[in-house]
Amino acid sequence: MPLGYKGSYQRVRAYFRTKRLSVDPVAAPPPSPRTVAGWILCHPDSLAEADRLRLKAVLVHCPELEALTGHVRSFARILTERQGHPQARPAGRVKASQSC
Repeated sequence: MPLGYKGSYQRVRAYFRTKRLSVDPVAAPPPSPRTVAGWILCHPDSLAEADRLRLKAVLVHCPELEALTGHVRSFARILTERQGHPQARPAGRVKASQSC
């Protein structure tokens, strides 16, 4: 007894043709956590425009990641500009931004 689809090739072709010509927008899959972390840790000027827009879309949906991005960038600014010992100020901002 053969198993499987018993319809015709034309029916399958017509089904996929309607899907291919559909006006429904195809949503892109969400970026992986590793990709988002890479965008956050990367210097904003070195991100491609498409990646910058995708990061902005992720940050709109997650305020915690937006706060984290701000902390990471301020810490990177401290390290790259060598601003002495302002460790107390960023630590205080991180503690103040935590809601737990």
